[in-house]
Amino acid sequence: MDHPHLHTLVPAGGWNEMAQCWKSSGKKFFIPVKVISVVFKGKFLSLLKAAYNEKKLIFPGETKPPGQTNNFRRLLDAVYGKDWVVFAKKPFKNPSHIIKYLGRYTRKVAISNERIVGTEGNEVIFRWKDYRNRGERKTMRLAGSEFIRRFLLHVLPKGFCKIRYYGIFASRTRKPIIETCRNVLGKVDAKSKFEGLAWQEALLLATRIDVTACPVCKTGKMTMAFSFNSHRAPPST
Repeated sequence: MDHPHLHTLVPAGGWNEMAQCWKSSGKKFFIPVKVISVVFKGKFLSLLKAAYNEKKLIFPGETKPPGQTNNFRRLLDAVYGKDWVVFAKKPFKNPSHIIKYLGRYTRKVAISNERIVGTEGNEVIFRWKDYRNRGERKTMRLAGSEFIRRFLLHVLPKGFCKIRYYGIFASRTRKPIIETCRNVLGKVDAKSKFEGLAWQEALLLATRIDVTACPVCKTGKMTMAFSFNSHRAPPST
């Protein structure tokens, strides 16, 4: 079964063109999830209906019957009657969390090699996480053809754009608008921010990764006992 879905990142605020200022969202969350679900469903199906009326939709092969007018109307009625699932997370703590989140969907495939346990005969054995049971890790067996079918569901059609940018991140206006937002919010000079800091301190400030923390007790600090540069061979005579 196909599982069409979107992952969307929304900034905690936006640029107010009339007031020429940055408008931050509330300290709680900016839109209730139930409201997003209803609005998203309405907007999506309204655009889908408009595309159908303008004959922009193609129904090849097995999808030909839904392309008939009466069938398409029944399909819309059935979809309108269903609850659409929209899940909204709280804001990320820092930019590094955003990069990790995006990396999972922009630079990875449907399943990593490490999750594939092996093969037996015509079956593929792989690990999966059961989110209905508190994320319990389980093992599944699938026929090779079914495994490939499910994998190909995650391959985007030719010409399909995987990532799109809107609003202040739109490609045509991103650079000047973001620069304006930074100036209004108070632009921080990266060089002055890290000036005078050791590389360990700069890394901690930028990524919150403390390389001096003891990996065993997690509380103690490690210090450098020696360096290879301090053990140079004496000059020859």
